[in-house]
Amino acid sequence: MYRKDFSDLEDQIMDTVKNALNAINFASITRDIASKTDETINEFKTKLKEYNNKIENRYTNLNKSNKKDITLYIEKKPAGTVAGILYIIFGSIGSFVFGILLAVFSIVTTVVPDMLGGGLVGLGVIAAFFASSLGVTINGINIRKRIRRFKKYVNFLDDNTYCLINDLARIVGKKEKFVIKDLRKMIDLNMFKEGHIDDEETHFMLTNEVYENYLNLKRQQNIKKHEKDKLENKSRSNEEENDKVNTIINTGRNYIEEIKNVKNQLYKEEFSLKLGKLQNIVNQILNYIEKNPKKLNEVNKFINHYLPMTIKLINSYKELNNQPVQGDNIKKAKIEIEKSIDLINTAFENLLDDLYEDMALDISTDISVLKTLFKQEGLTENDFEK
Repeated sequence: MYRKDFSDLEDQIMDTVKNALNAINFASITRDIASKTDETINEFKTKLKEYNNKIENRYTNLNKSNKKDITLYIEKKPAGTVAGILYIIFGSIGSFVFGILLAVFSIVTTVVPDMLGGGLVGLGVIAAFFASSLGVTINGINIRKRIRRFKKYVNFLDDNTYCLINDLARIVGKKEKFVIKDLRKMIDLNMFKEGHIDDEETHFMLTNEVYENYLNLKRQQNIKKHEKDKLENKSRSNEEENDKVNTIINTGRNYIEEIKNVKNQLYKEEFSLKLGKLQNIVNQILNYIEKNPKKLNEVNKFINHYLPMTIKLINSYKELNNQPVQGDNIKKAKIEIEKSIDLINTAFENLLDDLYEDMALDISTDISVLKTLFKQEGLTENDFEK
């Protein structure tokens, strides 16, 4: 009984120790887990912060790279930054000193007339130094004003590489002509390292790249303008040519009407037939010119000389024919006119035939080409016989 109790007690002790050890291990594990968790979280936070910093820096650099850094094209220390101040200081000192001396000499020469002769020379020298000092001071002030305007120009440009000159004139309160002259001076002084003003003097460009783009655009505009002017001139030329052709055609139609009227008034059938033939030939020539205006020069004499003379002969014939007494001279003149109309008809027929010379040549060439092609393909009659 005692051993059993002791054994139970031993088991209880062992269980208690075991439970204690388990509790100790669990606490240790819990602490380890908590420690590891904290370390992991801290490490994650650190990595996340580093990542965020990298992302932020990346976008910052991206924004910077997208913006045009105009400081590359602007002089950080504009011409006259130091010199302007020195001019003002030394010029003011000189003006003050020589101004006092000038006043003193003026008073002395006025009070003591005996010193007037020699004093005038000294007075002139001092006055010259005073004027020079005053000029240096004014020059320094102008330089400083130019630098202030330069800074205003730069601030207005911001990140832009070009702007309107009238906008710059507005911010400095000056006229455009003054600003243009001012900008040119700054470009000469290398304050704007690659500055340019367009030909119209309306835009200021900060970089050579922008100026090249402007020149390219202007060249393209000039090309387009040249092409447009060329088309307009061609169109105007065509209109003038068409007007000229229409005028000649209308003149020729009027001549045809005159021929027709004379023909209808004559009772002599033979001469009427000749006039009908003349009317038909003239009409064909005019129709050809209407369809082929480029041939106009070939019929200038026909329209301007031959037809008017022909109409004159026809009207003369009508007048002679209307005479109540047909004497020998009248009959002889009418016969001469009838023969002349035959000659005129022949000449006009030849002129009409000459107009078709190019067409006949083209037709002959086409036929020769067809014959050659047919022969090469074995399609001619001789080839079939073989």
